[in-house]
Amino acid sequence: MIKTGLKNEQLVGKILVSGSLIINQNTGSTGFTLIDEADPNSGVISSQLTKPAYNVSELIKSIDTNIVELIPVEAPQGPDTVLRSIYNPVTQSVIDLTTQVTALNKQIADLNSKISSLEIVSESLRIDNDNQKLLAAVSQNQTTQANSKVQSSITDLQNAIQKATSEAIQRVSLFARNQSLQQQVDTLLAELSAKQQAIAAGGVSSGQLSTIVFEKGDPTKGTNKAMIYQDYGGGHGSNASTGKFAASGNPYGNTFNTYFDIVAGPKDITVDLNFSGGVNKSIWDFGFNIPVTLKANETKRFPISKPSAYLNTIPGQNGGGVFSNSSPTEYDFTMTISVSAVDGSKTESKDFTFHLYNHN
Repeated sequence: MIKTGLKNEQLVGKILVSGSLIINQNTGSTGFTLIDEADPNSGVISSQLTKPAYNVSELIKSIDTNIVELIPVEAPQGPDTVLRSIYNPVTQSVIDLTTQVTALNKQIADLNSKISSLEIVSESLRIDNDNQKLLAAVSQNQTTQANSKVQSSITDLQNAIQKATSEAIQRVSLFARNQSLQQQVDTLLAELSAKQQAIAAGGVSSGQLSTIVFEKGDPTKGTNKAMIYQDYGGGHGSNASTGKFAASGNPYGNTFNTYFDIVAGPKDITVDLNFSGGVNKSIWDFGFNIPVTLKANETKRFPISKPSAYLNTIPGQNGGGVFSNSSPTEYDFTMTISVSAVDGSKTESKDFTFHLYNHN
C-alpha cells in the first residue's frame, strides 16, 4: 500500500525544504480538496478546509460608503492661545526671573566695584611686593656682605686662635725650658759652689769637667819649679822610713801630699794619668787601675802614700863610702792628669811637677 499524505517521508522532506509550494491543491471551483489514493501527495491540505462565500458587490458597497458617525469632527481653526493654567505660572516665572536678573545685575555691579577695588589693592600690593623684593635684594646684599665680614672674622679668629694656641704652646714650652734651665742653673750653681768650695780648699780646675784637690792645697801657687817634693826610703838624710814616703826637708816640707782628689763636674768623665821626665810610670800604687771613670759630681781619691812596684826598679841611694855618706837619686818628672767627657764632647788636662829624693 502506497504511503500518502504526511506518512510519505519523501513528501515531508520536500515540505521541510520547499514549504507548501509542492502541495497539489486541486480544489477546483468548489473549494474542496480531492484525495487520490494513487497520488502520494494527496491528502495534504495547506489551507482551511472550509472557504467562506462573500457577496462581492455588497462588499464593495460597504467599502465605498462613508459613515459619518465613525469620522471624527475637526475642530475649528482659531488663533494661537495658551491655557491660563499654563500662562499664569509661566508669566509669574518670567517676573521672578526678571527680579532675579535685576538682583544679579546689581550683584554684578557690586562685584565689578569690588573687583576694581581689589585691582587697586592688588596694584598696591604689587608695588609693596616690588618694594619688598627691593628690600629683600638689599637685605640679601647686606647679608652677603655680613657673611663675607663674618667669614673674614672667622678666618681672623681662627688665625688668632691658632696664633694664641701656638703662643700658648710656646709659652708652655718656654716655661718648661725655663724650668729645665732653672734646674740646670741650680745644678750648675750647686756644682759651681762645690767647685768653688773645692777651689777654695786648694783645688785646681782642669776646666769645665773636673777639679783637682791636693791634700796641702793648690801646688801651682808655689814659686819652685817643682810643685811637690817628697822623700822615699830610710837612707841617709831622709825624713822617711824604709819603703815609705815623707816630706822633704826645709824649705820643701810643706809641699808633701799623701793624696789628691778629682771631683767630676756635670758630666761623666774618664781620668787618665801620664808621666814624663825622670820617670815614665806611676811611682804610687793607687789601689785601682788607671784610667778610671767617674760619674757626674763624683769624687775619687788618689792616694800617693804607697809605693808602686815600678818605684823599686829605679836606682835609689848611691855613692856612699867609709869617709862619705851616700846621696839619694833625684828625679824630676811631670804627672799629667787627662780628663775626657764620656760622651766625647771635650777633653782637658792639667800638669803637676814633682821632685823625688829616692833614698832606697
